[in-house]
Amino acid sequence: MDELYIEIKTRYVDSGDAKKIIAKKTIIGVVTTGKISKPAKKLLDEAGIAWAENVSKEDFNKPLS
Repeated sequence: MDELYIEIKTRYVDSGDAKKIIAKKTIIGVVTTGKISKPAKKLLDEAGIAWAENVSKEDFNKPLS
């Protein structure tokens, strides 16, 4: 089985992007610094893929404690 992972995007995610993500069958979550469209959120939810939008780029640069 392929390894599961979280995909990070630095732009808007629309339903076309969501369909591509779902088709990979290895993604368990999507994090984006942009927004995710309502139709994309619905598709991700239906596929059981967690998502987070509007995550600050600075959050990725914080040191682990």
